[in-house]
Amino acid sequence: MKQVRERIKDQYQGKSEQDFLVTAPAMPKQLMVELSNACNHACVFCANPTMQRKVGRIKDEFLFRLMADARRYGVREISFYTTGEPFVHKGLEKFTAEAKRLGYEYIFITSNGALATPERAVPVIEAGIDSIKFSLNAGDRESYKAIHGKDDWDAVVNNIRFISEYREKHALQFKLYIGFVLTQATKYQPEKLRELLGDKVDDIIVAESHDLYGQVEDSQDMLMIKPQRRREGICYQPFNRLHVTCEGYLTICCGDFNNFLAVCDLNEMSLEEAWLSPRFRDVRQRHLDRRLEGMLCDNCWNGSVAPVHPLNEDLADDPASNAEVGSVD
Repeated sequence: MKQVRERIKDQYQGKSEQDFLVTAPAMPKQLMVELSNACNHACVFCANPTMQRKVGRIKDEFLFRLMADARRYGVREISFYTTGEPFVHKGLEKFTAEAKRLGYEYIFITSNGALATPERAVPVIEAGIDSIKFSLNAGDRESYKAIHGKDDWDAVVNNIRFISEYREKHALQFKLYIGFVLTQATKYQPEKLRELLGDKVDDIIVAESHDLYGQVEDSQDMLMIKPQRRREGICYQPFNRLHVTCEGYLTICCGDFNNFLAVCDLNEMSLEEAWLSPRFRDVRQRHLDRRLEGMLCDNCWNGSVAPVHPLNEDLADDPASNAEVGSVD
């Protein structure tokens, strides 16, 4: 089984850009599903605590249909998380089992680990999960509480140790990772975490925090990258990965907390229809032409601070109140 870095390289660099940087690309191989936009933590670098969407959970019938449709279209990998905590949804075990039954080759989640108790984690493991990445963003208890907004350090460390030992005891092959998002308060702490849990996981992946395209402006002093730097090239996410919200919307990015980038309602059309819809083709053309003004993508890719607006106002919970995200007075 490939390591995380190898899979990312294969996903984004494994084929020529001209094969998928088009307005109507082939169906991607990876699907990211938001089981819920609720989270039991309030990390300083995350937009979830200030998200304006109504909290919800995906419906079983919808997700079973979506997974079956995506598999028929050739999707091979599925993750059960984006903006929220996957263990918030009590259906994680049965969704994992169904994905395995449908023949998905790689099933994975990212979790803060506080709810991944032995009672909750073992059924998910036995259902066939292929990878769990724990978001653990500090090297000691006090720093953890300041970053995560909850005093769950002991619980998370114990849950990781249990899952690691369970894997070893039962000779299982699923992967375990820790993701560490650096902040100004914790930038020297990854080594402490490696000393504590490095032998319990396959890798600890370190990344720098940023303002999430203007969505976490209140935490600017804590962030490593401010503002987001202008990037070269074209973002691949609208072209070769599927993102579905807990409401059932197809959105173009896993960093979309307020449905600003939702394009189509999959409760009303098939996955294939939505992927090739005129609205989604137009979004891709704007990326190809580098015409991102007015989109959340402009904040992300170009470091803009201009006002942004929903791509589809019918799918944004409250577009009027959200219209000035990322703007300056």
